Amino acid sequence: MELFFSVLLLIVATVSANIMYSFFPRIPLAFYQIGTGFILSWLPQFDHFQLEPEMFFVIILAPLMFNEGQNTSYWALRHNFKAIISLAIVLALVTIMVAGGLTSWLWPALPTTLAMGLAAIVTPTDAVAVSSITANVQVPEPVMETLENESLFNDASGIVALNLAVVAYSTGQFSVSGSIGRFLVVFVGGVIVGIILGSLLVLLQLFFQRQSFSVAAVTLPINVLSPFLVYLAAEELHLSGILAVVAAGIIHGIYHKQLRLTSTGNQVVLTTTWEILSQLLNGFVFVLLGVTLPRNMLDLADFSNSHFLVLLILAVGLYVVMTVMRFLWAQWDLVKVAAATAQEHRKNSWVIALSGVHGTITLAMAFTLPLIVGRKILPFRTDLIFIAEAIIVISLIVPTIILPQILPRQKNTYTIKQFNHLLTQMVDYAIQELKSHHNEDYLTLSQVINLLNTQRGHREYASAQKIMQLFQRTLSLEVAIVNDYARNNQVSWESAQRYELKQLFYLRKMVLKPWLRFRLNWEIVRRLLFNQRHLLWRAYRLKKTAPEESDNYQQDVYRMENWGYHAVIKYLRRMHQPNNKAEIRILRHYYEVRHQRLNRRDANTTSESELLIAAFQYEYSFVQQEAQKQKLSPDLVQALNEKISTDQFVYMTTDD
Repeated sequence: MELFFSVLLLIVATVSANIMYSFFPRIPLAFYQIGTGFILSWLPQFDHFQLEPEMFFVIILAPLMFNEGQNTSYWALRHNFKAIISLAIVLALVTIMVAGGLTSWLWPALPTTLAMGLAAIVTPTDAVAVSSITANVQVPEPVMETLENESLFNDASGIVALNLAVVAYSTGQFSVSGSIGRFLVVFVGGVIVGIILGSLLVLLQLFFQRQSFSVAAVTLPINVLSPFLVYLAAEELHLSGILAVVAAGIIHGIYHKQLRLTSTGNQVVLTTTWEILSQLLNGFVFVLLGVTLPRNMLDLADFSNSHFLVLLILAVGLYVVMTVMRFLWAQWDLVKVAAATAQEHRKNSWVIALSGVHGTITLAMAFTLPLIVGRKILPFRTDLIFIAEAIIVISLIVPTIILPQILPRQKNTYTIKQFNHLLTQMVDYAIQELKSHHNEDYLTLSQVINLLNTQRGHREYASAQKIMQLFQRTLSLEVAIVNDYARNNQVSWESAQRYELKQLFYLRKMVLKPWLRFRLNWEIVRRLLFNQRHLLWRAYRLKKTAPEESDNYQQDVYRMENWGYHAVIKYLRRMHQPNNKAEIRILRHYYEVRHQRLNRRDANTTSESELLIAAFQYEYSFVQQEAQKQKLSPDLVQALNEKISTDQFVYMTTDD
């Protein structure tokens, strides 16, 4: 139970870090995760928190590497094959030898095999961490692609090298030729096993899909369990489980379309599940870094302040050596990255060097160091983990400071033409899915398709803040007019109050800033509790016990909405200016759709709302698919999602 509670706190800390990052995205997400972990480290249950080392590989590394593999383009791997071999295997092995030799020379008390093991731990890079710290700068696309492909395979190089180092330490025997031979067997064998098992699992999923088995009951569990099954099978054969998982993930990526074309349910469920799982596991590891680092620092400081300082200097030295080696490797063209000029080539070399960020894999490997080897406690285990953690933190801080100085800030990475092209594809996709899966009511389906077709067209820039301000004014105008009619006894005061409260709920949907939304929430609660608390019971009673009174209220709603609609349309015409035409158009469209739907209250309204909900889900699903398949820029993905969100507000907000 204590372990369960500790893991639950780690998950809560991960989610909390994501929330803080959404408010202040200028700071990389990894720092929020480390910070929340640092706070947890002072709780009693985390004094000596440990997870079984073997569980790290199975529970964390296997699904993360599988997901990276299935999101990697097979054709991009073929195109960059030489660069992958150069960085992920050759440079990784050279770095391990150089860094291991330097560690052994600077720290004679540490056995050479463990020095090599430490170098193997800190060599792998983390593309997710790189993406986090470069979110606000423009990394050249060839460089980013090279870094992503490198991180996919140098993890396996580091893991295999670490296993060989631990075996050499436990047996006391080390042979260069034998180690290289064993490295190749484990490396190539893991890839072959992954290809075979990945293909079998893909065929199994395709078979169940053709037989129309439930996605949630059959297809999704097989897909999620695939990395665990492949990893355990490869490890039983004494081959690289991680490489097997990567290979199986790439096979799944090759058959991506066949696995997800059968239904939108597959697309939404599989994509969302893997996104949540990978984000949670990545965050979990960085939170764990924040949990363990302070305790390790205190333990080492208690042992000896001078020893702690030596370890910290060693960590800085290893980071500098690895960074310089990466720079020289790129500068000497041992890895080819397209560059137009010598200056651009030098800049790309520095970007590759500084982007050697260490993260999830490095920390997970550090924690997989066995507690006992050959019936003896592994010496210097805490020291090695601390050095790995220090290098992770250094590799996050340095590029966060330096890269914005040598790279331009991130700008919109899409054109209006690209946006409109994808927007058209998105609407077509949603319409096709509706026709395929929701064709029982042709009349309602036609009405929804007509609404969706209005999403197309040239996208003018619209300020969300301006829309919210205009909407606040138009709602205030509606309320003022309705109150005037209530004073003249043309509608009841109770109906006017309910109408005003409903407008506050609508305004809340348009508010983006958290503090403004909080103020509106408080205003709604205050009105319900102090001014209009009787309205809740009144609304319930009208629906349950007094049909004729309910009909009277509905008639009041029609009248109030008509009064408000005509006044608002006149107001928007007067307010129309060249600098706000996009915002005026959105607000006018909203009121026109709401007016039409309210005055067409029939049995089809509910069905229409359900179809619209399904349509917007299909559109979100389309954006997710294209973002993964085409690697759309974050700006373009955000713009498409904002378009869907705005249209959802326009089409779905109606009076009850």
